[in-house]
Amino acid sequence: MKRFLSSFFIFLWFNACFAQQGDGGFGHYFSNNGWKTIPLVSYPTPNVNALQAEDRVLDSVGGQPWRFGYNYTTAINTENQGIWINTKEGHSLWLVRLKSPNALTINLAFDKTIIPEGNELYVYNLDKSFILGKFTSNHVYEGQLGTELVPGDEVIVEYFVKKNNPKGFVQVNNVTHGYRTAQEFYLKAFGSSGNCNLNVNCPEGGPWQQERNGVVMLVSGNSGFCSGSLINNTLNNGKPYVLTANHCFSNPATWVFRFNWQSAGCSNPGTEPTFQSLSGAILRSRASASDFCLVEITGGLQGGTVPAAYTPYFNGWDNSGNTPSSAVGIHHPSGDIKKISFENDPLISTTFGGSPANSHWGVTGWDQGVTEGGSSGSPLFDQNHRIIGQLHGGASACGAPVLSDEYGKISYSWIPNGSDSTNQLKYWLDPNQSGATFVNGYDPSGGVPVQVDPFLAAVNGVSGTFCSADISPSITLSNGGAVPLTSALITYGFDGSTNLTYPWTGNLPQWQSTTVTLPTAQLGSGTHTFNAAVSNPNTGVDENNLNNTQNSSFNVVLNGQEVILGLTLDCYGSETSWSLQNSSGTVLFTGNGYNDNNAGLVNIAWCLDFGCYAYTINDSYGDGIYGLPWCPASGSVEISSLGDSLTGISEANSDFGFETTLNFCIDGSGINPIDLPSLVIYPNPVQQIVHWKAPFPVSSLCVMDLNGKILIEESVSNSLQSSLSIEHLAKGVYYLTCELVSGEILTKKVVKE
Repeated sequence: MKRFLSSFFIFLWFNACFAQQGDGGFGHYFSNNGWKTIPLVSYPTPNVNALQAEDRVLDSVGGQPWRFGYNYTTAINTENQGIWINTKEGHSLWLVRLKSPNALTINLAFDKTIIPEGNELYVYNLDKSFILGKFTSNHVYEGQLGTELVPGDEVIVEYFVKKNNPKGFVQVNNVTHGYRTAQEFYLKAFGSSGNCNLNVNCPEGGPWQQERNGVVMLVSGNSGFCSGSLINNTLNNGKPYVLTANHCFSNPATWVFRFNWQSAGCSNPGTEPTFQSLSGAILRSRASASDFCLVEITGGLQGGTVPAAYTPYFNGWDNSGNTPSSAVGIHHPSGDIKKISFENDPLISTTFGGSPANSHWGVTGWDQGVTEGGSSGSPLFDQNHRIIGQLHGGASACGAPVLSDEYGKISYSWIPNGSDSTNQLKYWLDPNQSGATFVNGYDPSGGVPVQVDPFLAAVNGVSGTFCSADISPSITLSNGGAVPLTSALITYGFDGSTNLTYPWTGNLPQWQSTTVTLPTAQLGSGTHTFNAAVSNPNTGVDENNLNNTQNSSFNVVLNGQEVILGLTLDCYGSETSWSLQNSSGTVLFTGNGYNDNNAGLVNIAWCLDFGCYAYTINDSYGDGIYGLPWCPASGSVEISSLGDSLTGISEANSDFGFETTLNFCIDGSGINPIDLPSLVIYPNPVQQIVHWKAPFPVSSLCVMDLNGKILIEESVSNSLQSSLSIEHLAKGVYYLTCELVSGEILTKKVVKE
């Protein structure tokens, strides 16, 4: 559940539009004299001010569906309330009016209900501009049924009993007074942050039309909104599974699943769009660690699946745990029409709310759109259009899109340690035990499934920075087609060229992957790109060319020097971030997204050219990496090279506040003197006077300590050599740095005795 909420575009809610829930129809009672003859059961108006005050707290804390209504528990049934009417044709009607003054909407839940074949149940408003039904035994699961939201503060329940049929039994056990909608949020903050939400049918959502059709809004506990998605299984059989968040869980037998609740275009509509709904589900699996809940829809199905008229799409998934290079979220914020959000950067592996380490994917800042209350449980898709997680919580909102969102990982939920069918996804989504690490989406209207579909799922060994000319790339080759993949041609190359080929052979079943290691290449210094493509599957034609390529960028520093960052975290790793800049201020490396409750050492290797650098470490809480008394120990930092410590932060100095910077230099040890100019210094070690000689004219020089603090700085008038007194410096290790007239920096380490 979201911790922050924002306003929404206004809609003219419930303007004589129809929701399809049930098998269609208009009911059987048409009053000529109004509804006065139908008995009325009235419920008091709840204390809306008190409810809204609670909502402000609940919405900020999260952990529950976005509440829109107040529930009244009741037991109104065909034997103790209402009126029975006999029709001219010999049929029977039971009717009752239910009212809750000043309600924006009313929705109902039924229990102990038995509808014999031929009988029908309807719920509608007074002018029959909004009709739910007909409901039959096909819509009732274990005697239970939940309804959509009917506009206004009064509804009619009509139960039709066919002539000579068993009467059955109908009981209303819950009446929900709806007291807030997306319109209310708009009115509270006119023209403010809600405008950052992007309708799913805007041009940006064009490539996501199939995935859009799988995302649903759901009503949980009769009074709360969440989001979810139809999700495919390895049999491609349209099993009506819906993935959502565990914190959205309530009795799923009364859940309502709303399909196609979206604007037809990019602009918000002037009236409420039409939609279709199914009700009732059975729990299949759920767990709190990664906050997932899997249910199977039970009501209103046709042929055991979602009716074709709803244009369902069963979204694919990926349980590999590979880090996505980008991500998309599709969701229903606060019960609003369907929205889409884009993250163009790689996700981070993280935690949320005390969950286990690396159980969540983190979106550190949306590039377009955000998520809000009611988005909980919505799917997060990777760049291959497969679900990799469902929304647990976070703090992003219009006006604050850079705040993070966390999604429980499919890979963590797949088969957690010690789990069984009740708390894992594998049992349900891989029923034939195929061992699949991914599946594509399933479109029931799509005809024959794709037979031949090789694709490149990932590349490795060609990212980051390398201290060697030798580059050894590998690719992950996957099979999305129904036919086993036995051969394919890998075409690859560097820096825009794909002049290299690798013929692959093997036996790769559908939904399986294999790692292909390509020959080692030798590259020069600088920034490079790697490009790869797959073609010619089984010496034939690929039926899907949209997933055949991969690329990656990396940097080579020939004769560079390896520098090791040893970062020991405290118990609040999520508060820590850092960056490394060169002397020109260019950011070379960054780090963030560490897990809470996972204190320990993180080792990272950098390949750096000679020169000086600034390492900046931040703490969002303001107490550095000081852990006591909550952690066993505080954190620390050590930056070292060739076994020597260059700079660092001790545990005793770990409380640096919000930010501190460590400066250090690489003196060129190990750099080939044939390739680069050399700075000569003598004597070294030195007691008083150090002499230096440069191969080219020098404009200035300085002496720094190991923290990068400048202790001596001089202009030397384009000299090639000179002397410098360091008599006043304390014994220790220093850096002598000369800046050439050409702008090049030469550095040597000096030891003062």
